[in-house]
Amino acid sequence: MKISSPKTKIVCTIGPASENPDVMKQMIEAGMNVARLNFSHGDFASHGKVIGNLRAVSALLGRRIAILADLSGPKMRIGTFASEPIQLDTGDLFTLTTEDIVGDRNRVSVSFDRLPKSVRPGDMLFLNDGYIQLKVNEARGNDVLCSVMVGGELRSRKGLNLPGIDLGISAFTERDRECLQFALENGVDAVSQSFVEGPEDVEAVRRAAADMGYTPFVIAKIERSGALDRIEEIIAAADGIMIARGDLGVEVPIEQIAMVQKRVMLLANMCAKPVITATQMLESMTENRRPTRAEATDVANAILDGTDCVMLSGESAMGRYPVEAVGMLAKIALSAEAHRSMIAVKEMFKGIDLRGRVRLEHLIAIGVEACFEFVTPAAVFVPTRSGATARSMARFRFPVWTVAVSSEESTCQELLFSSGVYPVRELPMPENWNDYVKRQVADLGLEGKIAILTRGPSREHSETNHGVEILDLTI
Repeated sequence: MKISSPKTKIVCTIGPASENPDVMKQMIEAGMNVARLNFSHGDFASHGKVIGNLRAVSALLGRRIAILADLSGPKMRIGTFASEPIQLDTGDLFTLTTEDIVGDRNRVSVSFDRLPKSVRPGDMLFLNDGYIQLKVNEARGNDVLCSVMVGGELRSRKGLNLPGIDLGISAFTERDRECLQFALENGVDAVSQSFVEGPEDVEAVRRAAADMGYTPFVIAKIERSGALDRIEEIIAAADGIMIARGDLGVEVPIEQIAMVQKRVMLLANMCAKPVITATQMLESMTENRRPTRAEATDVANAILDGTDCVMLSGESAMGRYPVEAVGMLAKIALSAEAHRSMIAVKEMFKGIDLRGRVRLEHLIAIGVEACFEFVTPAAVFVPTRSGATARSMARFRFPVWTVAVSSEESTCQELLFSSGVYPVRELPMPENWNDYVKRQVADLGLEGKIAILTRGPSREHSETNHGVEILDLTI
């Protein structure tokens, strides 16, 4: 099968607008690489059906699709309204209560029963991704009495944010544990943990999964301001990072979001950990066939800055044009990639002394990066068991594909999160790599007179040295 998709990977949230198998098929054909299941919504029966449909459509098309289970974490939400939407105006009084009630324009329930004990007069609370702002006047019994500082339209089940307030709760909840077990038992390829604030939150997921007999690919969602203070520890602990700009944009002053995004991307790239940029990438396409110019620019800049994946949320879950949104991301990505410069080692690690601190698979990647100063191969072929060497290659954003060849199905699925990596499963692994590379170059529609092949020890050949080979495709 010839490669025609962008190197940037596209993550799509599955929901009412996209759970039909025919729509899934069209989204895969348009460029979807990863399907996200949001465990904040839906039940296990519906998620199980979606997983089954995704696997069936993927097999029908002969296209790899990874499935990401997004654990909700301690997400605080308001309850439901008797009729909606309601309109809150500046100066209105509005009460948040831990009582189980049906809300109206004066009062609504919240999912966090410790809210009255966690806030003080003067604290600022945010609803609906910060579009509505409340100031706490008083906490009384089960109620938090507030004044509306910035009003707007409000619907049921919208999020509640308390930036700067220590809630004293773990990111990994008992509900997350239940969702994790269901997801792993149903064969998802990766899990993302919401509201991570430190490496211990990632480790909690790993321990729970290990107790269940699994070793999942764990992605840490960065959406709390406290996570930024420990971002390097979190990146080290996680397998990947999601910059979740919805909640993060409430926790961090809006004018700082762009710089935060750039910093997190750079640090993750340096560690060869894939990055997902999420939230409002093409928000207007929830209702419209075309994005705004600002949205198209946002997507392109994220790609130029080093994101591995771009993600659709409401656009694909409940929007009117899920297939068109995927296709638009693919077109923007292809256009941006044509103008993206390869990241040089000396630029990525400027001012950092790497002597004695670089693992062997990273030395191989650095050696391959040096080759591009003088030649552009048809592709870089990377035999890999864990995927580490391929991810190390990916961070430099080579102008050609990195073809990762592995005997491990899980490794191939996990590499769907890495930009520019095309995973191929071979079992057993090839013995004659020269012939294999030539055949793959032809089958994938790649062009070039040479290919680069990396070598390293394997289970079958532990005595093999690490190395880089240049293969002449013309002989």
